[in-house]
Amino acid sequence: MKKFITAFFTLCLLVGIGTGVFAKSDTIKCTVDSFKQMLPMMQEKFPDLTEKQLKEKHKACAVQMKQQPAADCSTMMGQ
Repeated sequence: MKKFITAFFTLCLLVGIGTGVFAKSDTIKCTVDSFKQMLPMMQEKFPDLTEKQLKEKHKACAVQMKQQPAADCSTMMGQ
């Protein structure tokens, strides 16, 4: 019985640690791909902007990524 209880608590501990590691590593990797790759997504998000304005927004995002590599992606394109 003692082995069963020890095994149960060990399993719970491993599952808890594994969940924490998974949650920590489950972040969106922020990369700024080439403008041609990003253009369809940007046109969908910003339908009123011209291609020139989208290119400027992409360039600003790329500059920000170089300055702050760990920046939050969700706020970058919404500026």
